[in-house]
Amino acid sequence: MTQEAHSISAPSVGLLLHVLRQQGQDVDAICQQIGLNQRLVQDVNARISVELVQELWNASIAATGDPDLALHVAEIINPTAMGTIAYVMMNAATLHESLQKLCKYQDIVCGAIQTSLEVQGQQAIVKLQVVSPALRHPRNAVDSELVIYKNAFSALVGQPVQFKQVLFAYPKPASIKEHERVFSGAELVFDAAFSGLVLDLAYLKLPVVTANPELNQLFEKYADEYLQKLHEPKTIQERVQREIARLLKGEEPGINTVSRNLAMSVRSLQSKLKEEGVTYQALLDEVRKEIAVKHLQDNQNTISDIAYLLGFAEPSVFSRSFKKWTGMPPAVYRQSMAAA
Repeated sequence: MTQEAHSISAPSVGLLLHVLRQQGQDVDAICQQIGLNQRLVQDVNARISVELVQELWNASIAATGDPDLALHVAEIINPTAMGTIAYVMMNAATLHESLQKLCKYQDIVCGAIQTSLEVQGQQAIVKLQVVSPALRHPRNAVDSELVIYKNAFSALVGQPVQFKQVLFAYPKPASIKEHERVFSGAELVFDAAFSGLVLDLAYLKLPVVTANPELNQLFEKYADEYLQKLHEPKTIQERVQREIARLLKGEEPGINTVSRNLAMSVRSLQSKLKEEGVTYQALLDEVRKEIAVKHLQDNQNTISDIAYLLGFAEPSVFSRSFKKWTGMPPAVYRQSMAAA
């Protein structure tokens, strides 16, 4: 998994610190407590690890005594303060197109949560799913994103957007009074399979009041360039993982092939991976595991098909490897996902 999936844009973190200052909190002490360099936050191109941002939320909640701090901070934030992604959304023609832009460019703000749009009958679902294992306690990230989305959608179309349901992929808190206030009129569902917002399909057809086709092309070009740069592998192991994933099409990609494609000798590649504390086999296993989990969750391919796609000679070999990676055979894993 690439680095951007474990990081958040520095300006987004800066918005939290700004709100804390407005509330009279000792931001310097909070940052010092968790080891956050405030100069880094001021760098518009910097990224901050998901782990550190979680520590920041925890320290901020402890300082304020407010368990619903994420809801309150997000209420104050102007959606346009989210930078490039906000400007791309503001210049789309319709809310539907704007949400598609959000899904496409969301990694610019936060790579730990994937946003997607699904249409089911006469309703649309904006889904938020955690994709980074580093985000172990997603409540604050989920709450803040849901509130920012809620406010942004209404601002984009120039009228209130009423949601049918708001879904939270975490247990119901001791008090949901603030959730009920912030998302008034919507059914709140906790312990959901994913977090998200459910709204009437008709809202997607509404025009964006600030749409400008010329500005849309300008901002989208910048967003594409930023996203491409963000997704570029930053380490040798990331480059190797990307190449393995590209080559996994029915046969196991060997280190000779990968090193040749990366214009390196096998010895040089092994040496560089050793410097980063990993081995080629470990990276191959990690890529295979991630792809296997995705296919098992999608439930579109048989276990034999998945084994073939991942370059295993026999399904039984794949089953043994998968059990070694996850602690359970692939068939049991698929059943557990279906039950969940």
